[in-house]
Amino acid sequence: MLEKIAGLALVNKLRVILLIEADFNSHNKLVFGSRMLKAARTNGLIPPEQYSKQPITAEDGSFDKVLQGDISRQRWIPMFIVSADAANCYDRIHHAIMAIIFLCVGIQTEAIAAMLRPIQRMTLFLDRMWLVNQIHWK
Repeated sequence: MLEKIAGLALVNKLRVILLIEADFNSHNKLVFGSRMLKAARTNGLIPPEQYSKQPITAEDGSFDKVLQGDISRQRWIPMFIVSADAANCYDRIHHAIMAIIFLCVGIQTEAIAAMLRPIQRMTLFLDRMWLVNQIHWK
């Protein structure tokens, strides 16, 4: 676990670091990073409001989000916004939703299972001596 703020070892301010086999990480980046995005763009599955290509700027995306919210409120249309950069956070994404999205894009079930099974079987190891040494006793 790493400290979010240097020198502040509060348990709720620590970040868990996952150590992943290099081959597993390469597989995930290849299949789910480049291939999935390419297939989604080719099939027109990424809507233009996602702003995933140049020359669109962050300001364009922010302005569009405000306009979409305004339209949703005016027309009484339910809406939700997800701000997620999931490029390297496979363990933080809801796996069932991610699997459904991957299936819709055309990723094979075997590739999805090869990614999700190891992540779901991971266990957290907390080095108690490291944590005790980091606590500042008053």
